[in-house]
Amino acid sequence: MNVKIERIVVAAVVYSTENKEKVGEAMATLFPFEFEITVSEATGHYGNPLLYLEVEINKKRQIEEFWNNLMDLLGDQKKTLLNMLEEKIDDQGVLHIRIDKQKAYLGEVELTEGGDAIVVKTKIVTYPAKREKIIEAARQLIEKGYR
Repeated sequence: MNVKIERIVVAAVVYSTENKEKVGEAMATLFPFEFEITVSEATGHYGNPLLYLEVEINKKRQIEEFWNNLMDLLGDQKKTLLNMLEEKIDDQGVLHIRIDKQKAYLGEVELTEGGDAIVVKTKIVTYPAKREKIIEAARQLIEKGYR
């Protein structure tokens, strides 16, 4: 199967009660290389000020390195991800993985369904671009890594 990860976006929200540097450190837990964070200002649901931190990975070598490192960090949690795969892939072929932000700050990588998360959005491309193919490709990427 011809599978490609087109890009990976790692994002987190900094709430007004949080420290931007600490959220950046939490994100750094997922990275095996140096990276640059784009910071943008946003407004929360109740009008509260938020910061949106985002790192976009487009280079093939960095995509491979990041993905394989993330799968190593997830360890046995990959089984949980595989079980929830269909609901984690959107209509654009993007796999959404949510990592607990507080635990990541402590250096631990744990999947979460909660709102306070670092979100790893992985755009998977297959030929043909059918949902079943994308789900199967995601399964392979999780089980075998990205080479």
